[in-house]
Amino acid sequence: MPRLAILPVTGLPLGKRWLSLGDRGQDVRQLQELLTRLGLYDGEGTGEYDLLTREAVKAFQRAYCLAADGVSGPDTCKLLTEAGIFNRVMPKTGAGESISSLAAKYGVGFQAFKDPETRRRLRRVATGQPLMLERRELIIGVASEVPAEEEAKQGATCGGLNLLRYVQPQEFTALVSNYAHPPSAWVLDLTVEPLSKRKRRILRRVRKQGHSELIWWLTTEHQRFPTSEEADAVIISVPVFVSDHYTHGVWLREIKKILTHYPCTRLLVHFDLRAQEKDASGAQRLLTAAEARIARLNRTGDLKRVGVHGWIFYQYRLKGEVRSVLVADRLTIRGMLHQIDNLNLRGILLTGSDNWWEGWQKEGSQYFLATPRILVMKHGVLA
Repeated sequence: MPRLAILPVTGLPLGKRWLSLGDRGQDVRQLQELLTRLGLYDGEGTGEYDLLTREAVKAFQRAYCLAADGVSGPDTCKLLTEAGIFNRVMPKTGAGESISSLAAKYGVGFQAFKDPETRRRLRRVATGQPLMLERRELIIGVASEVPAEEEAKQGATCGGLNLLRYVQPQEFTALVSNYAHPPSAWVLDLTVEPLSKRKRRILRRVRKQGHSELIWWLTTEHQRFPTSEEADAVIISVPVFVSDHYTHGVWLREIKKILTHYPCTRLLVHFDLRAQEKDASGAQRLLTAAEARIARLNRTGDLKRVGVHGWIFYQYRLKGEVRSVLVADRLTIRGMLHQIDNLNLRGILLTGSDNWWEGWQKEGSQYFLATPRILVMKHGVLA
């Protein structure tokens, strides 16, 4: 009777089995190397899943919105091996350096420096103390007057900045094929109409032919998120008004729900900074700059801020009807950037901001290393 052979598991690559305290093997050593790159593990690459390794895994899971059980399961291993996970810069603290001098050196605010294990912000540092800065994308949507066909022939340029190009599903295949100088990423607008199975297959095929990233633009109502084969990242447009009132932090709850099934390293949040109005019937619309000025001049009460860093709320009267308006200011933007950083997301997209680029980049640098990108959009579409 032939004997059953028991295959050794110590030579398996990372992600092929669950790893917990006491396990040994090549995959454990690979896990330790990745945790070391993130500044979470300072032990030797022994290949043994010891207490130090378990605590490093817990720190990683807490930082990236996973259940902190110290066990390296499929979700933990998959996230660890994603390219976007290494958004950390690990500065070395020299003798006599302070938070202020380090902030000036890296061009960030003092709040940007964190402890690598806990992600807590540091107020002071000691020589040789491990520090961490995190990179995040800060994308500004700008309207283009150039027709898509002409832009495809010339290629889009914007002062050498990292460009993304807004595209709708029906024009995606043609634009990808005809662009002389493809952008760094295509942003596919799926906020109105979801993709059919046939279009998904076409997108996967076209995506393999190009070198640009593909980012899906969705809303919080979408249930189907792309796989890593279908898209590199997702932009989520979050609601401002909810039912008959505005609830500060509602977008936070929506994003946290999404993070239970989609990695934070591939998620960006979109905010439209134009004033938003709701009439007595509950109908909502975005105001132009001129309409927003008129509404503010005709307001019937005081300006009120919703929460510490929330939107500004006021009411005004138009043709005998009282209407509600929400508008963002600089403090509102700070709150958004702060929360994006706390959630450890890939970045943020701002539209309707009058292209105040330098100001937003400066605000973002208070909390993280801002990677500037420009999203070129059709004139009149969101931006």
